[in-house]
Amino acid sequence: MKEITPEIKKEIEDMILDYYAEECEIDRSEISMDADPQEDLGGDSLMFVELIEMASDKYDIDVKLQSVGKYMLKAPLKTMQDVVDVFCKIYQYGNDIVNL
Repeated sequence: MKEITPEIKKEIEDMILDYYAEECEIDRSEISMDADPQEDLGGDSLMFVELIEMASDKYDIDVKLQSVGKYMLKAPLKTMQDVVDVFCKIYQYGNDIVNL
């Protein structure tokens, strides 16, 4: 298990917010952590998959989409804060996220 430092958490949050701002063509400052990634920002599930690939490459994380999917059945992503939180867990636990 990797340690999630405040710096890593901020990096992950910045990566996610920058990505959604670019892909959804909105100013990053307009993205609230309470915003629904799909309903409010116009995001989709493919964006989430791309983010997993980006995080896997950037942080050398071994995680399978099936593991993340099983976790998300228990903890759906309703806000941008949920997205950040799940990526912090992906960083920390990798495939073991399914056991949380």
